[in-house]
Amino acid sequence: MPRPDPKACCGILLSAIVLVHVGCSSRNDGAGASSRTSGGTTAGTAAGSVADPGSTANPGPRSRLLADWPEPAAVLLISGQMDGYLEPCGCTEGQQGGLIRRLDFVERLQGQGWPLGLIDLGGLVKDPAAARGGFDQARLKFGIALKALVTMDYDAIALSAEDLKVGVSEAFGQFLNNLGEHTKILAANVTPGPGYESLVQTSRIIKAGPLKLGVTAVLSPESIARLSDPDLEEVLPEIQPPEEILGKVLAELEPVSDHQVLMVQAPPEEAKRLALAYPGFEVVVATSPFADPLEREPLLLNDGKTMLVQVGRKGKSMGAVGFFPDPTPAMRFHLVSLNGRFNGPGTAVKRVIEDEFREGLKAAGIVESFPKHDFVSGAPGATYVGAETCKRCHPNTFMKWSTTKHAQAFEALLHDPKPNVIYDAECVTCHTTGFEYTSGYRSVEATPHLRGNQCENCHGPASRHIAEPDNLEFRNLLRITADQADKSRTCIRCHDEDNSPKFDFTTYWSQVVHNDMDTYNDPKVHQGITPKVARGAASE
Repeated sequence: MPRPDPKACCGILLSAIVLVHVGCSSRNDGAGASSRTSGGTTAGTAAGSVADPGSTANPGPRSRLLADWPEPAAVLLISGQMDGYLEPCGCTEGQQGGLIRRLDFVERLQGQGWPLGLIDLGGLVKDPAAARGGFDQARLKFGIALKALVTMDYDAIALSAEDLKVGVSEAFGQFLNNLGEHTKILAANVTPGPGYESLVQTSRIIKAGPLKLGVTAVLSPESIARLSDPDLEEVLPEIQPPEEILGKVLAELEPVSDHQVLMVQAPPEEAKRLALAYPGFEVVVATSPFADPLEREPLLLNDGKTMLVQVGRKGKSMGAVGFFPDPTPAMRFHLVSLNGRFNGPGTAVKRVIEDEFREGLKAAGIVESFPKHDFVSGAPGATYVGAETCKRCHPNTFMKWSTTKHAQAFEALLHDPKPNVIYDAECVTCHTTGFEYTSGYRSVEATPHLRGNQCENCHGPASRHIAEPDNLEFRNLLRITADQADKSRTCIRCHDEDNSPKFDFTTYWSQVVHNDMDTYNDPKVHQGITPKVARGAASE
Protein backbone atom coordinates (compact mmCIF):
# COMPACT_ATOMS: atom_id res chain seq x y z
CA MET A 1 0.00 0.00 0.00
CA PRO A 2 1.19 3.59 -0.44
CA ARG A 3 2.80 4.91 2.71
CA PRO A 4 0.91 7.67 4.55
CA ASP A 5 2.26 11.18 4.47
CA PRO A 6 5.09 11.43 7.02
CA LYS A 7 3.18 14.02 9.03
CA ALA A 8 0.69 11.29 9.91
CA CYS A 9 3.44 9.75 11.98
CA CYS A 10 5.38 12.73 13.28
CA GLY A 11 2.58 13.63 15.66
CA ILE A 12 3.14 10.46 17.65
CA LEU A 13 6.69 11.33 18.64
CA LEU A 14 5.71 11.99 22.26
CA SER A 15 3.86 8.71 22.53
CA ALA A 16 6.63 6.81 20.83
CA ILE A 17 8.78 7.31 23.89
CA VAL A 18 6.87 4.49 25.54
CA LEU A 19 4.93 2.67 22.88
CA VAL A 20 7.42 -0.11 22.31
CA HIS A 21 6.38 -3.58 21.33
CA VAL A 22 4.42 -5.67 23.82
CA GLY A 23 3.87 -9.25 22.78
CA CYS A 24 0.23 -10.16 22.14
CA SER A 25 -1.51 -12.91 20.26
CA SER A 26 -2.13 -10.96 17.08
CA ARG A 27 -2.71 -12.97 13.97
CA ASN A 28 -4.08 -12.71 10.48
CA ASP A 29 -7.00 -15.05 9.89
CA GLY A 30 -7.70 -13.90 6.38
CA ALA A 31 -8.94 -10.67 4.88
CA GLY A 32 -11.52 -8.99 7.06
CA ALA A 33 -12.00 -11.98 9.37
CA SER A 34 -10.84 -12.89 12.85
CA SER A 35 -11.15 -15.82 15.18
CA ARG A 36 -10.47 -16.49 18.85
CA THR A 37 -9.95 -19.84 20.49
CA SER A 38 -11.18 -20.46 24.01
CA GLY A 39 -8.25 -22.32 25.49
CA GLY A 40 -4.75 -21.39 26.51
CA THR A 41 -5.40 -18.55 28.93
CA THR A 42 -3.13 -17.07 31.55
CA ALA A 43 -3.11 -17.57 35.31
CA GLY A 44 -6.33 -16.81 37.12
CA THR A 45 -8.73 -17.90 34.38
CA ALA A 46 -9.81 -21.37 35.37
CA ALA A 47 -12.52 -20.14 37.74
CA GLY A 48 -15.25 -17.59 37.21
CA SER A 49 -17.32 -15.30 39.40
CA VAL A 50 -20.73 -15.47 41.01
CA ALA A 51 -23.93 -15.18 39.01
CA ASP A 52 -24.18 -11.43 39.64
CA PRO A 53 -20.73 -10.04 38.89
CA GLY A 54 -22.05 -6.53 39.52
CA SER A 55 -22.23 -7.08 43.27
CA THR A 56 -19.50 -5.55 45.41
CA ALA A 57 -19.86 -8.02 48.28
CA ASN A 58 -16.95 -10.31 49.07
CA PRO A 59 -17.57 -13.26 46.75
CA GLY A 60 -15.35 -15.76 48.54
CA PRO A 61 -13.99 -18.41 46.15
CA ARG A 62 -14.24 -17.37 42.52
CA SER A 63 -17.03 -19.26 40.83
CA ARG A 64 -18.56 -19.34 37.38
CA LEU A 65 -19.30 -16.09 35.56
CA LEU A 66 -22.83 -15.57 34.20
CA ALA A 67 -23.83 -18.79 35.91
CA ASP A 68 -27.52 -18.41 35.01
CA TRP A 69 -26.70 -18.66 31.30
CA PRO A 70 -26.80 -21.98 29.48
CA GLU A 71 -23.67 -22.87 27.52
CA PRO A 72 -23.43 -20.28 24.70
CA ALA A 73 -22.26 -21.00 21.20
CA ALA A 74 -20.29 -17.73 21.44
CA VAL A 75 -20.19 -14.48 23.39
CA LEU A 76 -19.64 -10.98 22.02
CA LEU A 77 -18.01 -8.68 24.58
CA ILE A 78 -18.67 -4.97 24.12
CA SER A 79 -16.87 -1.99 25.65
CA GLY A 80 -16.66 1.66 24.72
CA GLN A 81 -16.45 5.32 25.71
CA MET A 82 -13.61 4.71 28.14
CA ASP A 83 -12.97 8.48 28.24
CA GLY A 84 -9.35 7.98 29.27
CA TYR A 85 -10.05 5.96 32.42
CA LEU A 86 -7.24 3.42 32.12
CA GLU A 87 -7.62 2.23 35.72
CA PRO A 88 -9.19 3.33 39.01
CA CYS A 89 -6.98 5.92 40.66
CA GLY A 90 -7.57 4.39 44.11
CA CYS A 91 -8.50 7.65 45.85
CA THR A 92 -11.62 6.04 47.29
CA GLU A 93 -12.96 2.55 47.85
CA GLY A 94 -15.42 0.91 45.51
CA GLN A 95 -14.17 2.44 42.26
CA GLN A 96 -15.14 0.42 39.20
CA GLY A 97 -13.56 -0.23 35.84
CA GLY A 98 -10.03 -0.34 34.55
CA LEU A 99 -8.32 -2.28 31.80
CA ILE A 100 -6.63 -4.71 34.18
CA ARG A 101 -10.04 -5.81 35.51
CA ARG A 102 -11.36 -5.97 31.96
CA LEU A 103 -8.60 -8.40 31.02
CA ASP A 104 -9.45 -10.54 34.06
CA PHE A 105 -13.10 -10.70 32.94
CA VAL A 106 -12.09 -11.67 29.41
CA GLU A 107 -9.62 -14.34 30.54
CA ARG A 108 -12.06 -15.89 32.99
CA LEU A 109 -14.70 -16.27 30.30
CA GLN A 110 -12.07 -17.84 28.09
CA GLY A 111 -11.22 -20.15 30.97
CA GLN A 112 -14.82 -21.33 30.97
CA GLY A 113 -14.31 -22.46 27.39
CA TRP A 114 -16.57 -19.79 25.89
CA PRO A 115 -15.60 -18.57 22.40
CA LEU A 116 -15.36 -14.77 22.40
CA GLY A 117 -15.45 -11.80 20.09
CA LEU A 118 -14.29 -8.40 21.40
CA ILE A 119 -15.45 -5.04 20.05
CA ASP A 120 -15.16 -1.47 21.32
CA LEU A 121 -17.39 1.49 20.49
CA GLY A 122 -14.45 3.90 20.54
CA GLY A 123 -14.04 6.98 22.65
CA LEU A 124 -10.79 5.82 24.24
CA VAL A 125 -10.20 9.39 25.42
CA LYS A 126 -12.44 12.40 25.88
CA ASP A 127 -11.88 16.06 25.03
CA PRO A 128 -8.07 16.09 25.34
CA ALA A 129 -7.94 19.89 25.36
CA ALA A 130 -9.89 19.96 28.65
CA ALA A 131 -8.37 16.85 30.22
CA ARG A 132 -7.33 17.12 33.87
CA GLY A 133 -3.84 15.90 33.03
CA GLY A 134 -3.44 18.18 30.03
CA PHE A 135 -3.44 17.58 26.28
CA ASP A 136 -0.08 15.81 26.09
CA GLN A 137 -1.06 13.28 28.75
CA ALA A 138 -4.40 12.65 27.03
CA ARG A 139 -2.58 12.07 23.75
CA LEU A 140 -0.26 9.61 25.45
CA LYS A 141 -3.27 7.92 27.04
CA PHE A 142 -4.85 7.38 23.64
CA GLY A 143 -1.85 5.42 22.42
CA ILE A 144 -1.69 3.39 25.65
CA ALA A 145 -5.42 2.60 25.55
CA LEU A 146 -5.13 1.52 21.94
CA LYS A 147 -2.17 -0.67 22.77
CA ALA A 148 -4.01 -2.24 25.71
CA LEU A 149 -6.93 -3.23 23.47
CA VAL A 150 -4.53 -4.72 20.97
CA THR A 151 -2.84 -6.60 23.81
CA MET A 152 -6.27 -8.00 24.78
CA ASP A 153 -6.73 -9.11 21.18
CA TYR A 154 -9.73 -6.95 20.34
CA ASP A 155 -11.28 -7.68 16.99
CA ALA A 156 -12.70 -4.26 16.14
CA ILE A 157 -12.78 -0.66 17.40
CA ALA A 158 -15.25 1.87 16.02
CA LEU A 159 -13.78 5.11 14.72
CA SER A 160 -14.75 7.95 17.05
CA ALA A 161 -14.60 11.69 16.46
CA GLU A 162 -13.68 12.08 20.12
CA ASP A 163 -10.52 10.04 19.60
CA LEU A 164 -9.60 12.14 16.58
CA LYS A 165 -9.36 15.18 18.87
CA VAL A 166 -5.86 14.04 19.81
CA GLY A 167 -5.10 15.10 16.24
CA VAL A 168 -6.28 13.35 13.10
CA SER A 169 -2.74 12.60 11.92
CA GLU A 170 -1.75 11.60 15.45
CA ALA A 171 -4.63 9.12 15.71
CA PHE A 172 -3.95 7.59 12.31
CA GLY A 173 -0.26 7.42 13.06
CA GLN A 174 -1.12 5.46 16.20
CA PHE A 175 -3.36 3.15 14.19
CA LEU A 176 -0.55 2.57 11.72
CA ASN A 177 2.03 1.79 14.40
CA ASN A 178 -0.01 -0.20 16.91
CA LEU A 179 -2.88 -2.13 15.34
CA GLY A 180 -0.97 -5.01 13.82
CA GLU A 181 -2.84 -7.60 11.78
CA HIS A 182 -5.69 -8.52 14.08
CA THR A 183 -7.42 -5.46 15.56
CA LYS A 184 -9.24 -3.32 12.99
CA ILE A 185 -10.75 0.17 13.00
CA LEU A 186 -14.30 0.19 11.60
CA ALA A 187 -16.26 3.04 10.01
CA ALA A 188 -18.52 2.19 7.10
CA ASN A 189 -19.43 5.77 6.19
CA VAL A 190 -15.98 7.33 5.89
CA THR A 191 -13.58 7.17 2.97
CA PRO A 192 -9.93 7.48 4.04
CA GLY A 193 -7.59 9.49 1.85
CA PRO A 194 -4.74 8.04 -0.25
CA GLY A 195 -2.30 6.04 1.86
CA TYR A 196 -4.78 5.54 4.70
CA GLU A 197 -7.20 3.14 3.01
CA SER A 198 -6.11 0.01 4.87
CA LEU A 199 -6.39 1.63 8.31
CA VAL A 200 -10.19 1.84 8.30
CA GLN A 201 -12.43 -1.02 7.21
CA THR A 202 -16.11 -0.96 6.35
CA SER A 203 -16.84 -4.18 8.25
CA ARG A 204 -15.31 -7.44 9.36
CA ILE A 205 -16.28 -10.99 10.12
CA ILE A 206 -15.39 -12.15 13.62
CA LYS A 207 -15.10 -15.91 14.05
CA ALA A 208 -16.18 -16.92 17.56
CA GLY A 209 -16.42 -20.67 17.94
CA PRO A 210 -18.88 -22.00 15.35
CA LEU A 211 -20.34 -18.55 14.66
CA LYS A 212 -19.44 -15.76 12.29
CA LEU A 213 -20.37 -12.32 13.57
CA GLY A 214 -20.62 -9.59 10.96
CA VAL A 215 -19.68 -6.26 12.56
CA THR A 216 -19.74 -2.73 11.16
CA ALA A 217 -19.78 0.79 12.54
CA VAL A 218 -20.84 4.29 11.56
CA LEU A 219 -20.19 7.69 13.05
CA SER A 220 -22.03 10.96 12.93
CA PRO A 221 -20.93 13.24 10.05
CA GLU A 222 -21.76 16.19 12.32
CA SER A 223 -19.21 15.03 14.91
CA ILE A 224 -16.50 14.96 12.24
CA ALA A 225 -17.55 18.34 10.86
CA ARG A 226 -17.04 19.89 14.30
CA LEU A 227 -13.37 18.91 14.35
CA SER A 228 -10.98 21.75 13.73
CA ASP A 229 -7.95 20.04 12.27
CA PRO A 230 -5.97 21.04 9.17
CA ASP A 231 -5.28 17.39 8.31
CA LEU A 232 -8.92 16.29 8.37
CA GLU A 233 -9.68 16.81 4.69
CA GLU A 234 -6.56 14.95 3.61
CA VAL A 235 -7.00 11.97 5.94
CA LEU A 236 -10.81 11.66 5.81
CA PRO A 237 -11.91 13.50 2.67
CA GLU A 238 -15.41 11.97 2.46
CA ILE A 239 -18.04 11.35 5.17
CA GLN A 240 -21.41 9.94 4.12
CA PRO A 241 -24.68 9.90 6.04
CA PRO A 242 -25.04 6.38 7.52
CA GLU A 243 -28.23 5.65 5.59
CA GLU A 244 -26.37 6.02 2.29
CA ILE A 245 -24.14 3.05 3.08
CA LEU A 246 -25.74 0.80 5.72
CA GLY A 247 -28.18 -0.96 3.41
CA LYS A 248 -25.33 -2.07 1.15
CA VAL A 249 -23.13 -3.12 4.07
CA LEU A 250 -25.94 -5.14 5.66
CA ALA A 251 -26.67 -6.85 2.36
CA GLU A 252 -23.02 -7.86 2.12
CA LEU A 253 -22.83 -9.15 5.69
CA GLU A 254 -26.03 -11.21 5.87
CA PRO A 255 -25.01 -13.99 3.43
CA VAL A 256 -21.61 -14.51 5.09
CA SER A 257 -22.37 -14.11 8.82
CA ASP A 258 -24.68 -15.72 11.37
CA HIS A 259 -25.42 -12.49 13.28
CA GLN A 260 -25.03 -8.85 12.33
CA VAL A 261 -23.81 -6.14 14.71
CA LEU A 262 -23.79 -2.35 14.29
CA MET A 263 -21.86 0.14 16.43
CA VAL A 264 -23.14 3.73 16.22
CA GLN A 265 -20.86 6.60 17.21
CA ALA A 266 -23.64 9.20 17.35
CA PRO A 267 -26.28 10.32 19.84
CA PRO A 268 -28.27 7.35 21.22
CA GLU A 269 -31.47 8.42 19.46
CA GLU A 270 -29.61 8.08 16.15
CA ALA A 271 -28.68 4.50 17.05
CA LYS A 272 -32.33 3.75 17.73
CA ARG A 273 -33.38 5.29 14.43
CA LEU A 274 -30.84 3.22 12.51
CA ALA A 275 -31.82 0.06 14.39
CA LEU A 276 -35.42 0.54 13.30
CA ALA A 277 -34.46 1.44 9.74
CA TYR A 278 -32.18 -1.61 9.31
CA PRO A 279 -33.80 -4.49 11.23
CA GLY A 280 -31.27 -6.96 9.90
CA PHE A 281 -28.87 -5.82 12.61
CA GLU A 282 -29.57 -7.98 15.64
CA VAL A 283 -27.29 -6.07 18.02
CA VAL A 284 -26.95 -2.28 17.84
CA VAL A 285 -24.51 -0.60 20.22
CA ALA A 286 -25.42 2.97 21.19
CA THR A 287 -23.41 5.63 22.98
CA SER A 288 -24.38 6.61 26.51
CA PRO A 289 -24.47 10.07 28.10
CA PHE A 290 -23.89 8.52 31.53
CA ALA A 291 -21.14 6.50 33.16
CA ASP A 292 -23.82 4.10 34.42
CA PRO A 293 -26.62 3.59 31.87
CA LEU A 294 -30.07 4.38 33.20
CA GLU A 295 -31.24 1.06 31.77
CA ARG A 296 -29.00 -1.96 32.21
CA GLU A 297 -31.32 -4.12 30.11
CA PRO A 298 -31.34 -3.87 26.30
CA LEU A 299 -34.13 -2.10 24.46
CA LEU A 300 -35.83 -4.70 22.25
CA LEU A 301 -36.85 -3.41 18.83
CA ASN A 302 -38.25 -4.88 15.62
CA ASP A 303 -40.55 -7.32 17.43
CA GLY A 304 -37.73 -8.39 19.71
CA LYS A 305 -35.32 -9.25 16.91
CA THR A 306 -32.94 -6.36 17.63
CA MET A 307 -31.15 -5.52 20.89
CA LEU A 308 -30.23 -1.87 21.37
CA VAL A 309 -27.56 -1.87 24.11
CA GLN A 310 -25.44 0.63 26.00
CA VAL A 311 -22.35 -0.11 28.09
CA GLY A 312 -21.92 3.26 29.80
CA ARG A 313 -18.83 5.43 30.04
CA LYS A 314 -15.45 5.49 31.81
CA GLY A 315 -14.90 1.76 31.27
CA LYS A 316 -16.85 0.91 34.41
CA SER A 317 -18.80 -1.90 32.76
CA MET A 318 -18.64 -4.31 29.89
CA GLY A 319 -21.55 -5.77 27.94
CA ALA A 320 -21.83 -9.47 27.12
CA VAL A 321 -24.13 -10.74 24.36
CA GLY A 322 -24.56 -14.49 24.44
CA PHE A 323 -25.63 -16.42 21.33
CA PHE A 324 -27.29 -19.76 22.07
CA PRO A 325 -28.16 -22.85 20.01
CA ASP A 326 -31.58 -22.98 21.65
CA PRO A 327 -33.65 -20.23 20.00
CA THR A 328 -35.61 -19.45 23.19
CA PRO A 329 -34.01 -16.97 23.51
CA ALA A 330 -31.34 -16.99 20.86
CA MET A 331 -29.54 -14.03 22.46
CA ARG A 332 -29.04 -12.72 25.98
CA PHE A 333 -27.39 -9.53 27.24
CA HIS A 334 -25.77 -8.80 30.58
CA LEU A 335 -24.02 -5.59 31.65
CA VAL A 336 -21.16 -6.60 33.92
CA SER A 337 -19.78 -4.11 36.46
CA LEU A 338 -16.00 -4.32 36.58
CA ASN A 339 -15.59 -4.04 40.33
CA GLY A 340 -13.07 -5.38 42.80
CA ARG A 341 -14.05 -9.01 42.34
CA PHE A 342 -12.15 -8.94 39.04
CA ASN A 343 -8.80 -9.05 40.74
CA GLY A 344 -6.67 -11.23 38.49
CA PRO A 345 -3.09 -10.19 37.81
CA GLY A 346 -3.78 -8.72 34.37
CA THR A 347 -0.09 -9.03 33.73
CA ALA A 348 0.02 -8.11 30.05
CA VAL A 349 -2.18 -5.01 30.41
CA LYS A 350 -0.63 -4.08 33.75
CA ARG A 351 2.71 -3.95 32.01
CA VAL A 352 1.33 -1.56 29.41
CA ILE A 353 -0.25 0.78 31.97
CA GLU A 354 2.12 0.70 34.91
CA ASP A 355 5.39 0.34 33.06
CA GLU A 356 4.96 1.92 29.65
CA PHE A 357 2.42 4.61 30.46
CA ARG A 358 3.92 5.99 33.63
CA GLU A 359 7.48 5.59 32.44
CA GLY A 360 6.36 7.53 29.38
CA LEU A 361 4.88 10.29 31.53
CA LYS A 362 8.18 10.53 33.40
CA ALA A 363 10.31 10.48 30.25
CA ALA A 364 8.18 13.11 28.55
CA GLY A 365 8.19 15.39 31.60
CA ILE A 366 4.41 15.70 31.53
CA VAL A 367 4.20 17.15 35.05
CA GLU A 368 7.13 19.55 34.65
CA SER A 369 5.90 20.84 31.28
CA PHE A 370 2.22 21.08 32.22
CA PRO A 371 0.89 24.34 30.71
CA LYS A 372 0.56 27.03 33.39
CA HIS A 373 -1.48 30.20 33.61
CA ASP A 374 -1.59 33.12 36.00
CA PHE A 375 -3.82 33.13 39.06
CA VAL A 376 -6.14 36.05 38.30
CA SER A 377 -8.32 36.31 41.42
CA GLY A 378 -5.60 37.26 43.87
CA ALA A 379 -3.25 40.17 44.41
CA PRO A 380 -1.45 41.17 41.20
CA GLY A 381 1.89 39.42 40.88
CA ALA A 382 1.34 37.17 43.91
CA THR A 383 3.21 33.86 43.89
CA TYR A 384 2.93 30.62 45.85
CA VAL A 385 5.11 30.40 48.96
CA GLY A 386 4.06 27.21 50.75
CA ALA A 387 2.54 26.42 54.13
CA GLU A 388 5.83 26.59 56.03
CA THR A 389 5.94 30.30 55.27
CA CYS A 390 2.34 30.73 56.42
CA LYS A 391 3.26 29.00 59.67
CA ARG A 392 5.34 32.00 60.79
CA CYS A 393 2.22 34.05 61.54
CA HIS A 394 -0.45 31.32 61.66
CA PRO A 395 1.10 28.55 63.80
CA ASN A 396 -2.14 27.18 65.26
CA THR A 397 -3.83 27.12 61.87
CA PHE A 398 -0.76 25.41 60.43
CA MET A 399 -0.85 22.83 63.22
CA LYS A 400 -4.48 21.94 62.49
CA TRP A 401 -3.77 21.66 58.77
CA SER A 402 -0.71 19.47 59.38
CA THR A 403 -2.88 16.81 61.05
CA THR A 404 -5.19 16.48 58.04
CA LYS A 405 -4.99 14.21 55.00
CA HIS A 406 -4.58 17.34 52.90
CA ALA A 407 -1.14 17.78 54.42
CA GLN A 408 -0.22 14.18 53.55
CA ALA A 409 -1.62 14.26 50.02
CA PHE A 410 1.76 14.04 48.31
CA GLU A 411 3.00 11.36 50.69
CA ALA A 412 0.01 9.29 49.59
CA LEU A 413 1.37 9.40 46.04
CA LEU A 414 4.84 8.40 47.17
CA HIS A 415 3.42 5.34 48.92
CA ASP A 416 0.94 4.40 46.22
CA PRO A 417 1.39 0.72 45.24
CA LYS A 418 1.22 1.80 41.60
CA PRO A 419 4.63 2.98 40.42
CA ASN A 420 5.59 6.51 39.38
CA VAL A 421 2.27 8.22 40.11
CA ILE A 422 4.17 11.40 41.02
CA TYR A 423 4.74 11.79 37.26
CA ASP A 424 1.02 11.51 36.49
CA ALA A 425 -0.44 15.00 36.07
CA GLU A 426 -3.96 13.76 36.79
CA CYS A 427 -2.82 12.69 40.26
CA VAL A 428 -0.41 15.52 40.93
CA THR A 429 -2.95 18.25 40.20
CA CYS A 430 -4.92 17.33 43.36
CA HIS A 431 -2.00 16.31 45.56
CA THR A 432 0.13 19.45 45.25
CA THR A 433 -0.35 23.20 45.58
CA GLY A 434 -0.96 25.61 42.71
CA PHE A 435 -0.19 22.96 40.08
CA GLU A 436 -1.90 24.66 37.15
CA TYR A 437 -0.61 28.14 37.96
CA THR A 438 2.56 29.93 36.92
CA SER A 439 4.35 29.86 40.28
CA GLY A 440 2.79 26.61 41.50
CA TYR A 441 4.13 23.08 41.83
CA ARG A 442 6.43 21.89 39.03
CA SER A 443 8.39 18.94 40.40
CA VAL A 444 9.79 17.39 43.56
CA GLU A 445 13.17 18.95 42.84
CA ALA A 446 12.04 22.44 41.75
CA THR A 447 9.16 23.08 44.19
CA PRO A 448 9.43 20.76 47.21
CA HIS A 449 7.72 23.41 49.38
CA LEU A 450 4.48 22.93 47.40
CA ARG A 451 4.04 19.21 47.98
CA GLY A 452 0.65 18.33 49.45
CA ASN A 453 -2.67 20.16 49.42
CA GLN A 454 -1.76 23.35 51.28
CA CYS A 455 -3.29 26.66 52.38
CA GLU A 456 -2.90 28.40 49.03
CA ASN A 457 -4.99 25.89 47.10
CA CYS A 458 -8.01 27.46 48.80
CA HIS A 459 -6.78 30.96 49.58
CA GLY A 460 -4.67 31.68 46.52
CA PRO A 461 -0.97 32.65 46.23
CA ALA A 462 0.10 34.61 49.30
CA SER A 463 3.45 36.30 48.60
CA ARG A 464 1.96 39.82 48.43
CA HIS A 465 0.11 39.34 51.73
CA ILE A 466 3.24 38.01 53.42
CA ALA A 467 5.27 40.95 52.16
CA GLU A 468 2.63 43.41 53.42
CA PRO A 469 0.61 41.60 56.14
CA ASP A 470 -1.31 44.75 57.17
CA ASN A 471 -2.43 45.55 53.63
CA LEU A 472 -6.19 44.98 53.94
CA GLU A 473 -6.65 44.62 50.18
CA PHE A 474 -4.16 41.76 49.97
CA ARG A 475 -5.50 40.20 53.16
CA ASN A 476 -9.12 40.29 52.02
CA LEU A 477 -8.25 38.70 48.69
CA LEU A 478 -7.12 35.61 50.61
CA ARG A 479 -10.31 35.29 52.63
CA ILE A 480 -12.72 32.56 51.58
CA THR A 481 -16.10 31.88 53.11
CA ALA A 482 -18.08 28.66 53.02
CA ASP A 483 -20.48 30.22 50.54
CA GLN A 484 -17.64 31.31 48.26
CA ALA A 485 -15.95 27.90 48.41
CA ASP A 486 -19.20 26.14 47.65
CA LYS A 487 -20.26 28.37 44.76
CA SER A 488 -16.80 28.41 43.18
CA ARG A 489 -16.59 24.61 43.46
CA THR A 490 -13.17 24.96 45.06
CA CYS A 491 -13.42 21.57 46.74
CA ILE A 492 -15.34 19.78 43.98
CA ARG A 493 -12.48 20.21 41.53
CA CYS A 494 -10.76 17.33 43.33
CA HIS A 495 -13.53 15.86 45.47
CA ASP A 496 -15.53 14.93 42.37
CA GLU A 497 -17.79 11.98 41.67
CA ASP A 498 -14.86 9.79 40.67
CA ASN A 499 -12.49 10.48 43.52
CA SER A 500 -14.86 11.35 46.35
CA PRO A 501 -18.38 10.13 45.49
CA LYS A 502 -19.70 10.56 49.03
CA PHE A 503 -18.38 14.10 49.41
CA ASP A 504 -20.79 16.50 51.09
CA PHE A 505 -19.56 20.08 51.24
CA THR A 506 -21.33 21.04 54.46
CA THR A 507 -20.02 18.00 56.31
CA TYR A 508 -16.43 18.35 55.20
CA TRP A 509 -16.24 22.13 55.48
CA SER A 510 -16.86 21.84 59.20
CA GLN A 511 -13.78 19.64 59.44
CA VAL A 512 -11.41 22.08 57.73
CA VAL A 513 -12.72 25.51 58.79
CA HIS A 514 -10.13 27.34 60.94
CA ASN A 515 -11.42 30.79 61.88
CA ASP A 516 -9.80 32.71 64.77
CA MET A 517 -7.26 30.05 65.68
CA ASP A 518 -4.35 32.49 65.89
CA THR A 519 -3.72 35.86 67.58
CA TYR A 520 -1.60 38.57 66.04
CA ASN A 521 -0.32 40.54 69.05
CA ASP A 522 3.35 39.91 68.38
CA PRO A 523 4.76 42.84 66.39
CA LYS A 524 6.79 40.40 64.28
CA VAL A 525 3.68 39.15 62.50
CA HIS A 526 3.13 42.66 61.14
CA GLN A 527 6.59 42.85 59.63
CA GLY A 528 6.57 41.82 56.03
CA ILE A 529 8.97 39.27 54.62
CA THR A 530 9.79 38.09 51.13
CA PRO A 531 10.49 34.35 51.29
CA LYS A 532 13.28 33.01 49.13
CA VAL A 533 10.83 30.90 47.13
CA ALA A 534 8.75 34.00 46.37
CA ARG A 535 11.81 35.97 45.28
CA GLY A 536 12.87 33.12 43.01
CA ALA A 537 9.43 32.78 41.45
CA ALA A 538 9.22 36.53 40.85
CA SER A 539 12.54 36.54 39.01
CA GLU A 540 11.67 33.71 36.63
